[in-house]
Amino acid sequence: MINHRILIKVLFCFTLTAVNFIGNAVAGTRPIVTVKGEEIFPVHVQDRLVRLLHELGEPAWSKKETEKMMNPVFSYLRAFTGRQFDRTLAALQRGDKYRPMIRKKLKQYQLPLALEALPMAESAFRYDALSNQGAYGLWQFMPVSARRYDLHVSSRLDERADPALATNAALKYLKDINKKFGRISILLSIASYNAGEGRIQGIVRKSGINRKARGYSRIVRFLPEQTRGYVPEFLAAALILKDPSFFGFPVTQSHVYRYIQIPKAYSLDKLVKLTHISSNTLYELNPELGKHKRTPTNNFILRLPNKSAIQLNKRLPTSIAWQPVTNPIDLKYQLKAKTQLVYTVRTGNYLGGIADLFNIPIQDLRKWNQIKGNNIKAGQRIVIYTKTPLMRKFYLIKSGDNLGLVAQTLGVPIDHLMFINGMNSPRQLKIGNRLFYYEQQV
Repeated sequence: MINHRILIKVLFCFTLTAVNFIGNAVAGTRPIVTVKGEEIFPVHVQDRLVRLLHELGEPAWSKKETEKMMNPVFSYLRAFTGRQFDRTLAALQRGDKYRPMIRKKLKQYQLPLALEALPMAESAFRYDALSNQGAYGLWQFMPVSARRYDLHVSSRLDERADPALATNAALKYLKDINKKFGRISILLSIASYNAGEGRIQGIVRKSGINRKARGYSRIVRFLPEQTRGYVPEFLAAALILKDPSFFGFPVTQSHVYRYIQIPKAYSLDKLVKLTHISSNTLYELNPELGKHKRTPTNNFILRLPNKSAIQLNKRLPTSIAWQPVTNPIDLKYQLKAKTQLVYTVRTGNYLGGIADLFNIPIQDLRKWNQIKGNNIKAGQRIVIYTKTPLMRKFYLIKSGDNLGLVAQTLGVPIDHLMFINGMNSPRQLKIGNRLFYYEQQV
């Protein structure tokens, strides 16, 4: 006689397995492995994508349409959390300064808050970003478009670098193009921001899409290849901004910083005196200041300790104080040491060995990566801070090479090469393979 309890358990397990299989099949079964060692499958992201599309004002997508979009979105998420982790983390840290201002203006213009991710996709939140085509600033305005929206562009003054004025211009532009394309899909408005409204208008006419028809999937196949990639890049950036800790990015638990918008170009020496902080602290909290002696643009936003920001805001009556939107990205990850590495754990690696390899205390490794005990697994990415500037390099194995000869050529111990590459035997060399190692930067 069949035991019904066992049968129910078996059916339940089978159902869970089937759901996971179907969800993971969206973008392959290989998960994203965050720097915390947590695995993220497409099935974990798909509901978040659906909620994001709803927030943007998209009509309901079919399951097939959502799964089709999940492929490129998941690919961008894999890149942002993997090989581009450092760059994405730096962009998030910069974005902390601008997002409170951008979100307030989005509310004023009655646009979806998720559009705050556009400058992350456009410029990685760099006020001085310059493209090969001549687009400049946080929102990557071309000179013609900038002047159309009342931004002054000349050799003496370029207001595209002004975060506040450029944001006003960008949101006016988004409002205008959304009137044209928003009835079909706001994602088409985002595509227009990348490709230009004239080009998108031509595509809409050629596609034969009725203005009453809604949905991005109805027109995506007509878009240029670069723009078809831009929209999922924006969606991936928006997903990370909504919940950076889910994707392995560190966030602080308290608002220890505040942001002050300085109306005019101001002497940094004077700001140091007004805030009672050292110039080193000012530059550490605002690395984009570089070698500037004054705030580089009007309406420049400074990151300051909470008390210093409140003090400065009282002494500069025309300044604007902004608080973090959410728990901000942890600056300690950027400032704690001269070099930040993301190390991928290999088969056979253990936590103490990694600590020895980089000459750092094992307890620091645990703290930086929120690891309890010594449990790590192959494929896990571990954030490492070292005081010695290091660069990850590789050597291409050639005919006649052996591990001892390669180690001698590179000036790297054999144990180092074997550990980094997860080798059990010095004979595990194949012609054409890459052998990774770390070298001190001069």
